[in-house]
Amino acid sequence: MNNTNGKVTTRLRTHQSQVGSAPAYEYDTPPPFDNVALDQWEMARKLWTQTPPGYKKQHKRPVLSVDITYEELLMTNKPFAQTVSLQEMVDFLVDCWEQEGLYD
Repeated sequence: MNNTNGKVTTRLRTHQSQVGSAPAYEYDTPPPFDNVALDQWEMARKLWTQTPPGYKKQHKRPVLSVDITYEELLMTNKPFAQTVSLQEMVDFLVDCWEQEGLYD
């Protein structure tokens, strides 16, 4: 494949595979694909996910009581006093499921 003046062309070669038969066509091997957009996206993502200099993660106290049960959590329709982080809720549910033998 050639790229001249913004146009992409493919070189086509013919050869006789057998005497008297129609020509068989072969294309030159294309150059390796370079996904420029993916490279740019990965660089941008690296910038988005970097921890800013001087950043210190704040440790929050758990919102859920250590002695709350699965049933107590499900039986109430009252909102929590504070938001419960996803990590804390997942940890709580996995602990409950492990105790009931539902999660290995």
